[in-house]
Amino acid sequence: MQYIPIHKIPYTSSVDGTGPLYADMMFSVDGRPKPLLVVMHGFGGDRALVSQDIHDLAARGLFCIAPDMRGRGESAGKFDACGLDVHDILDAILEAIRMFPGEIDTRNINICGYSGGGGNSFAAFARFPDLFHVIAPFFGIADFGAWHRLHETYDKMLDDIFGGTPEQLPLNYAARNFTLAAANNPSARLHIFWDEEEKTCDPVMNEDFIKAYRAAGHDRLTVHLSKKDDAVRWLHGYRTDHPLLAKGDDIIVKEIFSSPADNALPSKGTLTVCGYVVTKDFQVFIEDGQRGVVKIAYDLTGATPEVTVVENPDNLPVNISLDTPLAIFK
Repeated sequence: MQYIPIHKIPYTSSVDGTGPLYADMMFSVDGRPKPLLVVMHGFGGDRALVSQDIHDLAARGLFCIAPDMRGRGESAGKFDACGLDVHDILDAILEAIRMFPGEIDTRNINICGYSGGGGNSFAAFARFPDLFHVIAPFFGIADFGAWHRLHETYDKMLDDIFGGTPEQLPLNYAARNFTLAAANNPSARLHIFWDEEEKTCDPVMNEDFIKAYRAAGHDRLTVHLSKKDDAVRWLHGYRTDHPLLAKGDDIIVKEIFSSPADNALPSKGTLTVCGYVVTKDFQVFIEDGQRGVVKIAYDLTGATPEVTVVENPDNLPVNISLDTPLAIFK
């Protein structure tokens, strides 16, 4: 079987024009639609660190994409830690579909990631609530404000990225607190991985997200918490450092292929917008998508979707549009 690693595929942000952005893609060339899986690198890394992942996963029948976050690797722009770099993931998916439409099953789009890439996965859960089928953060960052408060090692780096602390810039950090939006996504199959001795991305972030998710009445979550005596542990890093992380492939790939993709939103409901939300029927941006939280109500039962802002405590400008890049998935 022929595999094509396509390096340095360039694309451009559809939000602010940042580019070139780059992603690697790997898949078997057989002309049959395959589930798509995005694999995201960590906070300080680049796509080269997950090249083994996409090779292994493509061999199991997936169309794999490994983007550089903006400002990382060879991608242009300023690193913004789960800001618009999460929308860049959507742009990478759309570019892959444009280039290889016959090789991708657009009904089965999935994402996983490590550490900061786990943060991207939590963000994708919250911001694209009807796109992804399986979402799998490995020792991810669910709340950047909490991470700042809990983990002094990265405080200076976060201050440089955001321009200050959570106390100084609460709206910037609130837009990256995905626990606030844990109720947004009732349909994705969510798998959260971490180890009991995790030190870098504090486990309490996973625990708080899980509590909020379950409090919303959602039940498509599987927790993978490894213990120090387990044969397989979800230790922080990449499979090149910890080869047993590849055991996660068995779980993710089985879910992708065995459970039907059912990623529709309820016909009516509310969503918490952390910076922005993009669905198949509408999109909502607070300012430029980098700060703030609002709550919206939507109704998809009529001929035209109805979307209204129901909570906006900071009186921020909000743009609601029925022109959405996810309309191609309907």
